[in-house]
Amino acid sequence: MAGSPDAGAGPHLDGLEGTLREALERSLADRLSGQAGAELNLDNAFWGAPAPRDLGEALTRLGPTGVNVVVRIFERLRDIDPALGLCRQIRYLRNVWHGGSAGFKVVYAEPAAMRELLDGQLAGAGGRRMARDTILGGIEHQRGALLGALPGSVALLLRGGEPLDADTWREVHRPGHEAVHVCVGKREPRLPELDDIHLDWKSPVVGVNEASRRCRYGLLISVVHWTQARFGLGKPVFPLQSIDEKVDALPARHDAPAGWGAFVARWRDARWTLAMRGSDGAEEALRWLRECDELAPARRGDG
Repeated sequence: MAGSPDAGAGPHLDGLEGTLREALERSLADRLSGQAGAELNLDNAFWGAPAPRDLGEALTRLGPTGVNVVVRIFERLRDIDPALGLCRQIRYLRNVWHGGSAGFKVVYAEPAAMRELLDGQLAGAGGRRMARDTILGGIEHQRGALLGALPGSVALLLRGGEPLDADTWREVHRPGHEAVHVCVGKREPRLPELDDIHLDWKSPVVGVNEASRRCRYGLLISVVHWTQARFGLGKPVFPLQSIDEKVDALPARHDAPAGWGAFVARWRDARWTLAMRGSDGAEEALRWLRECDELAPARRGDG
């Protein structure tokens, strides 16, 4: 028999790094108290349901994959800036998503300070970390449809201008690999859609232009990145979500194959711990998914 539903994220909150937990608690508390600018905080947790009673309930509604995405991004920011200046600039987290990319909308404590911090990450003890996009490299994060923004961006590029709506920065030391991408809007009053931090599964960056201190992009890897980001083609498996979907789709039956009930019970005990462990947890969840797949097909053919 399958294990009963787990208690949610609440019992596992101690697994969150302090700066991240503070940002999440602040996001929820200020939304619940009606603070100006907090209306969209942790929005997934409010969709179609009463307001969550506490942070554990809010994160439970985000789901293990949503929580894991948030933790992974904070890990990356911490590794780029061990002094935690980048992490502390995240005043509020808004809606979380995962698909062709994965991340969250954000309210920065001081957008100008965030820009300065990001520009300061180009070189350091750990080597190159972050660089600004060119105008074309950040075109997807300007206002309006991509094709509609293209002519204006090309014109700005030819004149040596700057993006109109948002400045964007990418990790530059991991060509072709998963990398963080930070967007800071320039419009005032601020527009929620322009401020976000997300993971690109395939970074298009191949280096840095030493003169301009801007990203350089590879043609082929840029095409791969764009098709992932726009259409989800070749996006990675999200193991936490995949296992949950299989468990929900294959409820316990008296004729369940040997080991299925024990697997579900172990998974209920493990999934939130894995979610809170960020990249390491997602990697370990892939092993759980392989075990799940070995058991689940036998159940699909059971009459």
